Amino acid sequence: MSDLIRELELLGDDVQWPPTPAFTPRGAPAPPVRRRPRRALVIAIALGVLVLAAGALAATGVIHFGGATITRVDTLPPVDRAPRLALGTPITLREARGMLPFTLPPRLAHPDAVYTRDATINLLYLRDGRPHAILTVFREGRAILDKLVATSTKIRRVRVNGAPGLYVPEAHVVDFLYGGERRLSQPTLLWVDGNLTYRLESREALALASGG
Repeated sequence: MSDLIRELELLGDDVQWPPTPAFTPRGAPAPPVRRRPRRALVIAIALGVLVLAAGALAATGVIHFGGATITRVDTLPPVDRAPRLALGTPITLREARGMLPFTLPPRLAHPDAVYTRDATINLLYLRDGRPHAILTVFREGRAILDKLVATSTKIRRVRVNGAPGLYVPEAHVVDFLYGGERRLSQPTLLWVDGNLTYRLESREALALASGG
């Protein structure tokens, strides 16, 4: 929220504030006008925004992040615990880069398979012949997926190579809006870089997305 405070400070410098009128009894000399420091006013406004935002989140239990929506629920709905992954049409990594200008963390630079579905890119990583991680990339302005997360799950704010992210550390339900059934998801890391949203599903998501 430091960026918001900085923007409000810059806005305060540009606004032409009217002079504060002095209300004094007739005949008494008017005291010098004392103006409230602008920085204090800006901080007060920013704190008010924070309180309102926190209250809205507590009331709705909904987080919008990039092209993803996270909804907190008391009980997760029943879903297939071992569904078939509907990743789309197989393509090459070069073709995928031609569709979206994404950047892969070093540990995810070599996917075992690449797919496309409804303008999204799905990169599959195998271990011992079984899915180990799935990285989905899509443009930020599109609403692509919904997540249902238990209210007890502690969602963490993180950074992925400097980009803002959210980490869901427990299993939850994911619903891709381009089709297919809701399914159980492993722990997931979301981050936004430029106009792209990244979703990495793996028990080792944080380690795989790190710059090392």
